[in-house]
Amino acid sequence: MNKNKKLLSVATACFLPVADALAEFKLEEVVVTARKRAESLQQTPLSVMAFSGDAMEKLNIADLKGLEMKIPNVAMGGAGGLGSSNASFFIRGIGADRNAVNQESAIALYVDDAYYGRSDGALLSVLDVERVEVARGPQGTLFGRSATGGAIRYITKKPTDEFESNIQATLGSENRRDLKVIVNIPLNDDLATRVTAATLNQDGHVEGVFTGQDYGDVNSDLIRGYLRWDAGDSVEVLVSADYTRMDTNGAASVLVGVNDAAPLIGEEAAGGFDVTQLPIGDYDKSYQTGPNFYDSDNVGLNLTLSWEISESLGFRSATSWRQIDISGAYDTDGTYASLWEQIYDRDIEMFSQEFQASGQLDYLNWLVGIFYYKETSSDIRDVQAGINNRDRTSTRIVDPFEVESTALFGQVAYDFNERWSLTTGLRFTYDDKNISANELNSDGVPLIAENLENDNTWSAISGRVSLEFQATNDVFLFTSVARGFRSGGFNDRIRTDLGAEFNFGITDFDEETLDVLEMGVRSEMLDRRVRFNLTAFYGQYEDMQINSILPGTVRNIVQNVGESKFSGIEGEFIFALNEVVTLDGALGYLDSEYTDIGSVSASVTTESDFARAPKLSYSLSLSADWDTMSARLDYGWRDDFRSVIADANFLTQEAYGLLNANITYAPVNMQWKISVFATNLTDEEYLVSGLEFRGSPRGVAQLEPGRFREFGIKFDWEF
Repeated sequence: MNKNKKLLSVATACFLPVADALAEFKLEEVVVTARKRAESLQQTPLSVMAFSGDAMEKLNIADLKGLEMKIPNVAMGGAGGLGSSNASFFIRGIGADRNAVNQESAIALYVDDAYYGRSDGALLSVLDVERVEVARGPQGTLFGRSATGGAIRYITKKPTDEFESNIQATLGSENRRDLKVIVNIPLNDDLATRVTAATLNQDGHVEGVFTGQDYGDVNSDLIRGYLRWDAGDSVEVLVSADYTRMDTNGAASVLVGVNDAAPLIGEEAAGGFDVTQLPIGDYDKSYQTGPNFYDSDNVGLNLTLSWEISESLGFRSATSWRQIDISGAYDTDGTYASLWEQIYDRDIEMFSQEFQASGQLDYLNWLVGIFYYKETSSDIRDVQAGINNRDRTSTRIVDPFEVESTALFGQVAYDFNERWSLTTGLRFTYDDKNISANELNSDGVPLIAENLENDNTWSAISGRVSLEFQATNDVFLFTSVARGFRSGGFNDRIRTDLGAEFNFGITDFDEETLDVLEMGVRSEMLDRRVRFNLTAFYGQYEDMQINSILPGTVRNIVQNVGESKFSGIEGEFIFALNEVVTLDGALGYLDSEYTDIGSVSASVTTESDFARAPKLSYSLSLSADWDTMSARLDYGWRDDFRSVIADANFLTQEAYGLLNANITYAPVNMQWKISVFATNLTDEEYLVSGLEFRGSPRGVAQLEPGRFREFGIKFDWEF
């Protein structure tokens, strides 16, 4: 490779360019599609970071969770209660920490053009990916589903007109054995197909002391196929199908605290299970003995039609269907006692249809769209607690939970002249939801004679306005105001302490709205050897949806907090020090608070912090590219943060950092390359999710640890 064509490492749409080439010792333009059209990152009035597939390979990122340490003010961990196979996304302290069908995420996830409406299986593996874009702040005037916190776009590689094939094999710590195969075949001048398959396997990193199993293992098989048809000069049809099978021992539950005075602790001790004698805080050992596994089948079908009607008018249709079937179990307490164990079955079916028309008239770019989404889900949980008191065992049933959403949205960008532009967009959302729920006692008898039902609708107008100024060829300024909306829903836990007038707990919670003001600068300096971008933001919430724990119980409900606010900055830079060495980094600062709890008995106060919202976070990377070899070091650091929202059950993760390394050797004019890598080089102990229940009858605190120090070797062969 010519030194003047060296690869950069990390791309960020609000800056932090990735693995793009350096031509004549200058940074190349980074192009993103965060606003549904191809445009320079340096002229995008959004706080966005984008990572190419090649960059994520060099960063040793296996799934979306691995991006967390690279993106300030963004958290991509596991949801508490059911293990980390279920995603918990937070942006600027906004998200949902409970994995349940009754509450949608504040962060919208898209796989290509398809909305992925659930957190189940949402920590997607990085497999034949073109790029991943993470947009921070309210989204809705360009995307199918409105989102208050932000949007994540997982964009895969599509069929091309050239034959391509690649095999990648990875061996690593904890018996890691990954195999990925990619084949792209042009069938004729108008047809091309692309197939990607992988088997991902790794032993768990936490020892089950009494079970002999290693928890936190990986056992996934994936296949994805595309067929692209150029149906004429102006029409493209893209059909895709994907299937993912997961079969693991489940997540590790590690005991980190015990309350000797808790009722269930005493009951279990009387039955011969004295958990107060167990060691506490061993991150690599779990004392759980209950059922613990995660099995899922996830299949999706997509049809996208793109029609360039003329040079100034285009039409796009995106149809998507997905079915997810899950069975699992989680020994949540992390002990050999039966303090809290869950066995669950979940079925989810999602369908979405989006139509878009876009065009350009002189100095005006416009896009309008219609979005329809329907979801039907069921969630059945067998909750077991206390071997000496069977009355604590119950089966919680939600069957079905249904969502039907319709939206109209549009955006217009007008260039007043070569320097000034105005972008404005509006969205109307109408959601219709219904639920049917009940609960069985330990004898299988319903707590309520007939299933409890509830239905309601929510609607709102949201939007965005931004003013953009191209101050010089290398400096772009913008300011924007955006409103995000997340519709209300229903609580799904039966409460016999509430009468029929409160529908025995199957009650509504309200929609939430978020207004965010942003100001930003995108700049290049030193003859395009340096890029520096900075975004400042202020957000104000009304009726923020939070998960609350009823005092003295583990009953989780959703409530609306009256008012809350946050502010901060996000900055990214990249500096080509010379023809070989590049330094890049990102910084985030976040200040958040609840300002008015309102009349509800929410389990937070005005002194509480937002969940997964460290005040300070940053990343630094140093990379070098020679003719046949490249090397990089990556470090990400996070300040203290709490694991979940409610005061009753959060754990504090102390500040920590992760150091990763990668070295690649790629001989000139050869079809293979080899990489050696290391993750978490300093062997840090940190949580992926965690719950504090020492103040409840269960009397324990537990967490699921992230993976420890690991090494690996990766071999790529193209033919």
